Amino acid sequence: MKNLFGFFLVVFLAGGLCSCSHGIIRPAAENYRVDVVDRTEERRFDVSLVSNDDRALCVSKESWPDATGGFSVVRDDTFVLAGGARLQAHSGLMSAYCPGGCGEHRVEPHGALRGFISYEAFAGSKVLAGEGRKELHFSVSPYYCR
Repeated sequence: MKNLFGFFLVVFLAGGLCSCSHGIIRPAAENYRVDVVDRTEERRFDVSLVSNDDRALCVSKESWPDATGGFSVVRDDTFVLAGGARLQAHSGLMSAYCPGGCGEHRVEPHGALRGFISYEAFAGSKVLAGEGRKELHFSVSPYYCR
């Protein structure tokens, strides 16, 4: 009985290790950088993810701004500090479920992904245009493409 328990324990642990091998692998922080430029006249922040890696990086579509400079879902980790206020990014959707994923953006080795975040993507966007000092908090977590 003791040997049988040990056998099942080894099988269970080996199965658990194998199931983890298909997880997302993220690059080290020094293998990419995120650049932000405030374009007050255009009422937007230009953002770019620049790869310093020899492997392709991917970013989920829901974590990168869309073609209109907004987000498809609410992002708690994207906000602007301006005039003593915290202006949260907003969206028409609270969350999204896409069977098999919502897609991804691919960044080739040593390439860049460019986009923009419109001031209108934030609650209280009228404050942003008149505010001289703004600090965008925009978190991006790339992963190695499969």
